[in-house]
Amino acid sequence: MKVAVVGGGPAGIATLKFLAMAHTFFPIPPVEVRLFEAGDEIGGTFVQRVYEDAEMVSSKYLTAFSDFRLPLDAPDFVTPQVYVQYLRDYLTHFNLWPHVHTKSRVSRIVRRQAGGGHTVSVTAVDTGAVEDWDCDAVAICTGIHVYPQLPKIPGLERVSTVLHSSQLKTRAQFGTGKHVVVLGAGETGMDMAHLAITSPTASITLCHREGFFCAPKIIPLPNPRGRSAEIGARPNKPVDTSVASLFDTAYAHSVLQRSPLLWFAYDLWVRKMHWCISGTEEGPDQWVGHMSKERKHLNSLFMCKSDRALPYISANHRSTSLINRIRSRILNVPIRSHHGKTIAVRRWPESIDEDGVIHFRDAAPSKLDLKPDVIVLATGYTTSFPMLDHSRGQYPTFQDVAAGVRGIYHPGNVDVGYIGFVRPSIGAIPPLAEMQAQLWTLRLLQAFFPEHVPATRSSSALEGYEMDYKLHPRCGYDLWNDKRGVDHESYAYQLALDMGAAPTFTYVLGKGWRCFYAWAMGSNFNPKFRLVGPWRDEVVAEAIMREELYSVVKRSGGVVYLLTYTIIPLIVFGTMSMSLYALFWVASLPGKLVAGIKNLFSRRNKSKVAQKIMA
Repeated sequence: MKVAVVGGGPAGIATLKFLAMAHTFFPIPPVEVRLFEAGDEIGGTFVQRVYEDAEMVSSKYLTAFSDFRLPLDAPDFVTPQVYVQYLRDYLTHFNLWPHVHTKSRVSRIVRRQAGGGHTVSVTAVDTGAVEDWDCDAVAICTGIHVYPQLPKIPGLERVSTVLHSSQLKTRAQFGTGKHVVVLGAGETGMDMAHLAITSPTASITLCHREGFFCAPKIIPLPNPRGRSAEIGARPNKPVDTSVASLFDTAYAHSVLQRSPLLWFAYDLWVRKMHWCISGTEEGPDQWVGHMSKERKHLNSLFMCKSDRALPYISANHRSTSLINRIRSRILNVPIRSHHGKTIAVRRWPESIDEDGVIHFRDAAPSKLDLKPDVIVLATGYTTSFPMLDHSRGQYPTFQDVAAGVRGIYHPGNVDVGYIGFVRPSIGAIPPLAEMQAQLWTLRLLQAFFPEHVPATRSSSALEGYEMDYKLHPRCGYDLWNDKRGVDHESYAYQLALDMGAAPTFTYVLGKGWRCFYAWAMGSNFNPKFRLVGPWRDEVVAEAIMREELYSVVKRSGGVVYLLTYTIIPLIVFGTMSMSLYALFWVASLPGKLVAGIKNLFSRRNKSKVAQKIMA
């Protein structure tokens, strides 16, 4: 069996690993797999689209793959350079380098005319030479950050410097004394605005379409009167490690999974607790750029995990109302200095006139004219697969795959997988890509080796059921269909259930207190799903859970944080699920009683018939 992996980022590397090592988990011949990367080195967007002071917005605990971890002495959030070195070490650890082909651009993928499979045409970047390779399956792992999306704004060409965020690498590109406008208020937009405000610029304006919701990767520890934490104090634990998965995903009753109640309770709780610790519902200390009440629901938006620019955005906008002054005297997140600088926040521009003046949707007579010198387009990317040649047979489109199996492959085309294209609201793409690679590789092997890779499930694994993992459409935005938006916790657990890799409560409890605590009180870290299932690596998974994951999960983050983000949601959701389990059990008693009576009479009738026959 031959498989081509297109793309050398985290998704491609994870897919390569499970394909190359499949024969160590199942009684099959080794899979011949080749990974093709157009760049000079592996790493994908973490090499090609990084900028000054860039830092991961997902923690190392969640981002690292399930069986090879980032160094214990690394900070909670590593730089792209550290992460790329980790990917190199991963390839070395599992002896995967012989399968990797860099400077090799996949220029065409077409179905073979006879015998099935695909022909992959690979162009050598250095020489232009083209080589064809026939294979049985293709994993497309080119990533979501490849083709810049450029907005259509009349008059944009009148601005002297217009850069997409992928082109901006250093502060020096802003120049001195320039008026800078950043279009887009996502994580990259926030980072671009921070780079600009910490440069010798004249003014910074951040533009958004319908508001934004800032949920920083580390929630600042609230203190009385918002005083700053002590110098040298340890930062709070990362948000993406703080979800107690027990009763949030694991053992949440199916009625809750199918109803909006979980999302409603979660949304209400998060927004109100944000208000309690900062005075705003959006995010800790976010006073402008608010979404409409109709749009502002956590199951329908991408949260912005970068808050570097927030002190400059909220400066001079904080409420001075009596209730907010009383609240902040009791408890408030630390107010970070803005050093006398501010970032203006405006709605999306409508046009740029002949004089170079930018006109915004929220224009007001009191607003001064703004003539931008530099515009940075933090407007994201489009997804495209120009290498797919449909002339000899149609390949599933991206929309076909969205309606297929978990956004990974179309049921009729398991030989073509799309790995790494989901985007979590809070969480990370690499660990989800690893689990996608596990599921797709499993289904691919089951299709090619049905006798050797059966669809069985261990008694230590839960039966599969449906999770509510897609972000919901709302107010004209459909983040699942448009951007494959998911809830990280639910989607990871869904993939584990599909594979038979979600362990039972009793199984994990038998692994000891540390392992159980990390499983119940922590987020859905990938090592949890290597305890059981087809890709079981129990010894390694247990060691990671007992040491690394237990150490971060047990970090309280302070009483307020622990209660807010872990304990109270666990109690609320646990009470709801346990009540439903009890209610359904009581409701089933009459049926069980009737069934028991029927069985009793049936056995008596059979006994009487047997006695008559004997007589």
